[in-house]
Amino acid sequence: MTTMTDPTKASEPTNANDSTWRSHPLVGVLAIVAVLVAAACVAFFGYRAYEVYFVEKPIQTARDEAVSGAEQAIINVTTVDPKNTADWKRRVDSSLTGKAKEQITAQDVTTLNQQITQAGPQAATLTSRLKRSAPTEVNADAGTAKVLIYVDATGKRENEAGVTQTMGFSVSMTKTDGTWKASNISPLDGISVDDPGQSGSGSQQSGQQPSQQQGGGN
Repeated sequence: MTTMTDPTKASEPTNANDSTWRSHPLVGVLAIVAVLVAAACVAFFGYRAYEVYFVEKPIQTARDEAVSGAEQAIINVTTVDPKNTADWKRRVDSSLTGKAKEQITAQDVTTLNQQITQAGPQAATLTSRLKRSAPTEVNADAGTAKVLIYVDATGKRENEAGVTQTMGFSVSMTKTDGTWKASNISPLDGISVDDPGQSGSGSQQSGQQPSQQQGGGN
């Protein structure tokens, strides 16, 4: 026996009132939204990863290396052993470039040695200790930076108490052959190391070398 179907009812879903069937469009929309959100998250974290590894990290590395180089340069300049000026010149040369390096010549070292000889046992030793430092400008792409450096410099003669004074410098740094070096040094305040007991050539010499170096930044 053949069963006849009413054409007016054939197009209606048999489960038209089924809540599961009616929820399918919403599930589809939610799935699409979930995919879009996931894609957005991937894009965001991908961007952040790129920013961290290719933008922030190079800047941080440049900042750290520039500050470290500036600190070492100032320590080298403001540490003078009258018994070994050749080592002082070697350390200074390794930390400076450009105008800063041009300021200290072989003639300056010769003059320094002459003054030390004249001072004899009264020749003072100059040492310094880092007090604080902070970068003010960093350009990782250009390989340049500016750093503020403060050190406590102490001038001391044998068998005498040392005299300490805080010295401040603005140091321009340049990355040369992969190494950050000081290319310009400017004083932020007076740096002479005063000796209340004597004013001989030895005391003048202990404060003279940093003054010369600062002149390289003018």
